[in-house]
Amino acid sequence: MVQLILVFSSTILLTPLFQSRYAMMSESNADEMMSPKPEQEVIELEKLSQKIDGISRQLQAIKEAEEKKNEPDTLGWDDITQEIIGAVTFALPFLFTGELWDVAKAISLERAVVIFLLTLGIAYLFLVKSRLGNMKREELFHLPKRLISVSVISYTISALLIYLYDINGVAHFTPVQYLNATVIVSAFAVIGAIAVDMVK
Repeated sequence: MVQLILVFSSTILLTPLFQSRYAMMSESNADEMMSPKPEQEVIELEKLSQKIDGISRQLQAIKEAEEKKNEPDTLGWDDITQEIIGAVTFALPFLFTGELWDVAKAISLERAVVIFLLTLGIAYLFLVKSRLGNMKREELFHLPKRLISVSVISYTISALLIYLYDINGVAHFTPVQYLNATVIVSAFAVIGAIAVDMVK
């Protein structure tokens, strides 16, 4: 009987304790289920993933730009424009010197041809043999394309400038002297065209 009373009284005393503990556990489970923390973590992870993807794309773009920058420069319209600018810039100062007119009148056609070949030789060394610029080796009829473009541009511009400013009329050039003057002025124009073309 005493044992029964003890069991009954302990049950009565412990029941509220179990109920309160169960209630606390239920509340904590409910809080965990209702808590937005897992959703926030997922959202933050997605944002972090997006940032990492963005950084990865930026790094890839930088890498591609660097690789493109290090590629040899092919002859294009930008290079031709630079060659024209260089040829005009270097030819103009020598165009108006009386000494150049006198030399053009004095030298023979043979010397003009030698100057022409010497100028092309120097241009060839600059463009092909020197490693001053990161230029792609391109050929046309077994000749470097840049040598052809530089020569055509420089000699054409020199001849046009002499005609445009009527230097041949002022200096009273004969056709051979006109050719001599073109060759002499072009020696400087070629150097200018190459120098400006190498600037990147």
